[in-house]
Amino acid sequence: MLGAAIVSAAMLAGCGGGAPKELDGLWAGGPAACEAGLGVRFRDDAVAAHLEGAEEVLLEAPRYALQRPGARVRVRIDYAPPGGRAASPVRGVLVLERGEDGWLSAVAHRLEDARTGSALVRLRGDAMARIFRLRRCGADAWIEGLRGR
Repeated sequence: MLGAAIVSAAMLAGCGGGAPKELDGLWAGGPAACEAGLGVRFRDDAVAAHLEGAEEVLLEAPRYALQRPGARVRVRIDYAPPGGRAASPVRGVLVLERGEDGWLSAVAHRLEDARTGSALVRLRGDAMARIFRLRRCGADAWIEGLRGR
C-alpha cells in the first residue's frame, strides 16, 4: 500500500513541473500583436494575457506536462477553474500542439470533476480554440532553423 502511494506521488511530481522551455516568450496572434507587446505568456504560476501594459490571468495554477518535445511540441496543461478556487475538485485540461508551421493551437479542452468522474467537452464555439491560436513572437530556431544567424 505504501509503495503504491510513493509511486503515485512520484508520478504526480513529474506532471507538475513549471512551464516547458518550448513555451518560453511572448505568443501572439500575429506580427502586429507582437510589435505592440500583446499576447500570452506561459508562466509557472499562471497563463496570462498581456494587454497594453496590464496582465490578465487566463489559466490559474497550471500544471504542465510535456507530452511530445521538439518542433511539433505537444503540452497538456491542467489548470484551476476561474475565480481562485484552486482546491476545487473541478480542473480544466487544455492540450496545445505546435504544428510544423510554428502556430500553437488548442487540440483538446475539457473540464473534469474528480468527485463524479464526469467531463465536459465543448465541441463547438470553445473560446480556448480561438484564444490559443498563437505563434511565438521573434525568431524561433525550432521553426526557422539556424541558417543566417
